[in-house]
Amino acid sequence: MSTYIVNASFETDLEHEAYLAQKCRHDLEESHGAAGLISFDIWKRAHAHTVEYVLVSKWESKEDFKAWISREDHVQGHKDQRQNKEEVRPKLTKRLTYFEGVL
Repeated sequence: MSTYIVNASFETDLEHEAYLAQKCRHDLEESHGAAGLISFDIWKRAHAHTVEYVLVSKWESKEDFKAWISREDHVQGHKDQRQNKEEVRPKLTKRLTYFEGVL
């Protein structure tokens, strides 16, 4: 069985950790029941002036992950965030890393 792992790392200043934690909890809740999802973990690492949360999800296939990330409510949520200029959101640094299982 080939698996697909996604690491989504988000970092922000310590002042906005509660915002980031809520965003990560929301993503975890949204993942429940997703087709092909094997596991979904959230990891935290504190730095001197920032905090980093890493969402690690393991999928049965790359296609399962693509289907989950492409669902209409997820895509619309990102569109709404970009269009809502009045909402004050802290700056987040995001890094995505993908892995394919080989053994």
